[in-house]
Amino acid sequence: MSKLMYSCEEAAKLSSRAMEAPLSISERVLLRMHLAMCARCTNFTRQMDFLRRASHKLPDILDKDKD
Repeated sequence: MSKLMYSCEEAAKLSSRAMEAPLSISERVLLRMHLAMCARCTNFTRQMDFLRRASHKLPDILDKDKD
């Protein structure tokens, strides 16, 4: 990969993809570098992770409400 830094758009796409499949080493390093310098993308990544974890718990919560 010839890029030294991801744009916010690229970082957001990779953050989303990383929640479903592993990234390559270079993608992980470049994403971490971007997140270290970009508060907006860091917040986006945290929010996406929160939503992913919450959505995985939702079926259990709904099942408990049925009882």
